[in-house]
Amino acid sequence: MKKHVTPLRCVICHRRRPQICGGFCSCGASVWELEPHEPPPGITIESLDDGFAPLRPVHFRSVLSQALGGVVLGLKVLVGGTPGAGKSTLCAELASQIAERLDGEGFWLDGEQNKYLVQELFQRTGSSARRIKIVSRRQEKLGSKIGWRDALLAVPPDAAVMVIDSLQRWATSIAEQTLLLEQLATMPQTALVVSHFNKAGQFAGRIGNEYDVDATAIIRPKSVEVTKCRWALCPRVVPRPVMTTEEVASRDEDKPQQRKGGTG
Repeated sequence: MKKHVTPLRCVICHRRRPQICGGFCSCGASVWELEPHEPPPGITIESLDDGFAPLRPVHFRSVLSQALGGVVLGLKVLVGGTPGAGKSTLCAELASQIAERLDGEGFWLDGEQNKYLVQELFQRTGSSARRIKIVSRRQEKLGSKIGWRDALLAVPPDAAVMVIDSLQRWATSIAEQTLLLEQLATMPQTALVVSHFNKAGQFAGRIGNEYDVDATAIIRPKSVEVTKCRWALCPRVVPRPVMTTEEVASRDEDKPQQRKGGTG
């Protein structure tokens, strides 16, 4: 195998040294240096030594926050589980606490239920919805459904948190789900993305959906399983608090609605 030799260039005029030159450049100089590697036009190479900021999670009382080891504000969490497991309920609890702590507004992008059913999600855990705004997929004034691009544009950059309920309802095709998550990754807001499960008991859609977010949590009836997290050790399983009789009854009342598209 022929060994690669980095070419030399003149330190004065930067002309590349020819194979036969007698040691002198055409400009008269006789000092050479290694020719630096130049990346293709438009490609930026950055140093890892500059501006390092460690991920610092903020801790909340919510079940989801405890399972994740806190939440790094600005990052994205994919929350999955079977219908009725409590995905939306636990996202509502965490979203309420994030909005309260940051003294800001949270935005619920609803593609599953309606305003009143979303309000009920907060009631289940005794969470306040006073700082939460809802962006519904079905817009009564327009008489039609909006797409996920318009829904994301409706969320201000300084929003404390957004919840997308759910990924599959807002983006029905696998290609659109990828585009949604890629767009979400460029946005500054903390985001909780509710995801359906497939028949195999895994996140619905392509496996890349899990790679496009910063953490993944699976909501089970008695525990929360964190399968990926950029700021905490995983996998990890954290028990869920025992539900009260009222909470179970409230959840069961909504199950027929969830079979039509709700995710719990």
